[in-house]
Amino acid sequence: MIGKKNHTVGKLVFVKAGLFTTIQDKGRLNLVDKGIPLSGPMDEEAFHLANLLVRKDPGAACLEIYMGNINLYFTESCQIVCTGANAKIEVDSKVYATNEIINVSAYSRLNIFPFSQGQWLYMAINGTFTSEKVLGSQSFYPKITPLAKFSDSDILIYSSSPTPIPSDFAKIKTKNLPQMIFVPAYRGPSFSSLNKKQQFTLTNTSFTLSTIQNRMGIHLIEKLKHELPELISSPVYPGTVQLTHAGKIIILMKDAQVTGGYHRILQLSARGISRLAQLRPLSNFKFKLIE
Repeated sequence: MIGKKNHTVGKLVFVKAGLFTTIQDKGRLNLVDKGIPLSGPMDEEAFHLANLLVRKDPGAACLEIYMGNINLYFTESCQIVCTGANAKIEVDSKVYATNEIINVSAYSRLNIFPFSQGQWLYMAINGTFTSEKVLGSQSFYPKITPLAKFSDSDILIYSSSPTPIPSDFAKIKTKNLPQMIFVPAYRGPSFSSLNKKQQFTLTNTSFTLSTIQNRMGIHLIEKLKHELPELISSPVYPGTVQLTHAGKIIILMKDAQVTGGYHRILQLSARGISRLAQLRPLSNFKFKLIE
């Protein structure tokens, strides 16, 4: 068609890839019965917002960046937006914040500095990030996708949309995390097996995140003593709160296994998973029971 603009294809070079940078889309849905983890974004709310701001499908692939401190080089012009953790973003010496459309020129360098708040940041592009789909998803997962994470000097192909987002597009204010976080959760199958005192402790105590955490799960420092019998393995999902035989509390996250042999005392909502994901080790929070 005469006058029709084409997508521009470019290369994104990971000059400095950071601690853990991956591609995540909505994940591998409906494969739990085959033992395949869901994967997908740790902070689903921020992920959806990133795609909303670039006017894309809410489940489209984004870069998921852990704790910042990365440097990227773009060979072609494009538009991006970053959401989630609070971060200083610099493109060719010009500083931007999260939640605003950033126009990146060809041959530009982008720096994302260590985050001031939160842990996970999502970079969406007005266009597409091109990577192999495995089992219907671009989400990285060890031994399923070719890469578990990006490394220095890796290259990601992208295409930018021929329809730019207007420069007067409204910017959404960056959120600040409150002093006390409440994480919404439903009762799990084993909640009723706890006695009243244990139930009260679980839903009224301030818990602390340990340093043992990743995309598979987060351990809490405080324990919940109990005398519940051992269980056979049963299905678990992202957001399942497990209680081990020794009283350890483990909250499963997006790359968690699909079965587990511990008591399932709570189940986080989607919002609860997003909130918990942005909390750093040694942060405090309370479970907020959803009736």
